[in-house]
Amino acid sequence: MAKRDANTLATQIPDPAKDGAVKRQKKDVAQREDEFDSVDDQALLAAAEEVESAASNLGSSQPESVAASSSTATPASPAPKATTTLKQSTLFPSNPSSISSQPHSDPSTDPVHLERTTMSSKWYTLLLPEFSKPYFTTLKSFLSTQNPKTTYPPSHLIYNWSRLVPSPSHVRVVVVGQDPYHGPNQACGLSFSVAKGVPTPPSLKNIYKELAAEYPGFKAPNHGCLDGWAKQGVLLLNACLTVSAGQAGSHHGKGWEVLTKRVLKMIADDAADSGAAKEANRRAVKESKIASMFATLQDKTNSSNGEEKKEKKEKKEQGGQGQGQGQGQGQGTQNKGVVFLIWGAPAAKTLAEAGVTEKNANVLILKSPHPSPLSAHRGFLGNGHFKKANEWLKQRYGEEGMIDWSRL
Repeated sequence: MAKRDANTLATQIPDPAKDGAVKRQKKDVAQREDEFDSVDDQALLAAAEEVESAASNLGSSQPESVAASSSTATPASPAPKATTTLKQSTLFPSNPSSISSQPHSDPSTDPVHLERTTMSSKWYTLLLPEFSKPYFTTLKSFLSTQNPKTTYPPSHLIYNWSRLVPSPSHVRVVVVGQDPYHGPNQACGLSFSVAKGVPTPPSLKNIYKELAAEYPGFKAPNHGCLDGWAKQGVLLLNACLTVSAGQAGSHHGKGWEVLTKRVLKMIADDAADSGAAKEANRRAVKESKIASMFATLQDKTNSSNGEEKKEKKEKKEQGGQGQGQGQGQGQGTQNKGVVFLIWGAPAAKTLAEAGVTEKNANVLILKSPHPSPLSAHRGFLGNGHFKKANEWLKQRYGEEGMIDWSRL
């Protein structure tokens, strides 16, 4: 909104080659944006985002207590000092295993201090090689020039998705979004979700409407917080993780897409590798009479061993729940397959560029138009995605692996 003082920024980030780098960056960004704009529905979805932001702002006559917990008023630090409208136990779990266990660092000298202190330890370890690549360095340099008060979500929520679904093995469903909501108090680090106390955006209202059509017993909550889904293993990931206030798509092409595509590929690869191992094991057992006899004997032994059966049941339940509270990362979970919910042409483009297709093993991709009010009636409403996803998950994980969409 307010123009930034370039001289002040230059003193904050001394860089002798900054001018030339910025020119090259702007040229690259322009090329990326030209490519992105060629995607069908892009202009339509951009307009829809403006409608959503306006609708939310018009409906938001929040009391001072809510404004005080606004993301814009939160200092740029790993954990906010003020209270927040989202559950503290969700965003900042007391269990240290949900946050990176890497040594503490100085934010003034550590370029990945934010990632080190706010990502789950598993995601941080997996993505660490990305943080030293040129594109990420350029991205961080760009973000350092942005006003933190008008960049959404606040820094401590950028990687919120990684804390609620702390590793690829915890993922059961992926919902790919574009970029965060660009209205005040809206963005919370999860695609389509907003904090409690913030008016439900129109797209999310259509998501609730589709759920009610598929599950007659579903009742839309009076809020738009989707933490309950994330805790069950639903990864709500935007292709771009930040945005400038009131400017939809303003951070596209800065580098976030490269990182999030890597995340999507890691999830698909994890599902493929796990499935391949299980299939190979089944073939080996089939081909070996000795192994078959041993398996039969073992089954009889297990059936008489109540403690072992109880242990297996507990492990199965842990895997089905997706370990959403960040405990036991990678323990008690086994990736037997992932469903990708892809709504809109940009989301489809993102997934394809990540190298995830129907040919990937143990992956189900469901596509439809975006739930925006401007496109929902062109195929999102009536797509049956939520039931189809659960039916597919049930075949692989059993009933414990299905998502309870009403748990919000």
